[in-house]
Amino acid sequence: MTRMMRIAHKWLGLVIGLQFLLWVASGLVMSLLDMHKVHGLNSRAPAPAVRPWIADALPVGQVLAVQERPVDRIATGWLDQLPVYRLAQGKNGWLADARDGKPVRVDAGMAARLARASYKGNMPMLAPQLLVSTPEVRDHGGRVWRVYVLDADTTTIYVSEQTGEVLPHRNSTWRLFDFFWMLHIMDYRERTDFNHPLVVTSAGVGLLLTLGGLWLLVATFRVAEIVPGKRRR
Repeated sequence: MTRMMRIAHKWLGLVIGLQFLLWVASGLVMSLLDMHKVHGLNSRAPAPAVRPWIADALPVGQVLAVQERPVDRIATGWLDQLPVYRLAQGKNGWLADARDGKPVRVDAGMAARLARASYKGNMPMLAPQLLVSTPEVRDHGGRVWRVYVLDADTTTIYVSEQTGEVLPHRNSTWRLFDFFWMLHIMDYRERTDFNHPLVVTSAGVGLLLTLGGLWLLVATFRVAEIVPGKRRR
């Protein structure tokens, strides 16, 4: 029985040992990274002061009346210098001009201005590129504008085409964190799921490896290995 356990323990160790190494190494690297930079806060400009709402805004009822789809939520806000109503239905959001209720489109020029306003510094930026999706802001469902900043951190700013929201800034520190996060949770595609079968199986095998090692320790323990003969009765 002990011999079989030794063989099983050896092969389980070979199979799961590399993943244990990756778990520990990735956890160490992530803990050493500056989370302020990981979240892109080092390049984020302070939030602008609250601006007073315009007096001649279209009433909410009239705005809702001209919408072509149901509205769950509505709020006021500013898009650069433009007063807007932010409307949403489920996870989908869109904008309406607060002065006349007409739809507002976040084009490349608007995206560039929003990206510039969100950036702390005066480094040059490249022209916005419209993307259907990107793993760098994978939690956002709609299309986004991508704006590259020519700074030392290779900062990238994403702006939602639907709502004009400036999404989290991404940089080289975040990309390093994201790579080790992928290794840590073993989700090599979406990098979001840490309850998938691969990681559960690996954790289960690791538990068996630990229990087997404890069993072998007890089964093969000899007092002579730690207590000199002259002290044993």
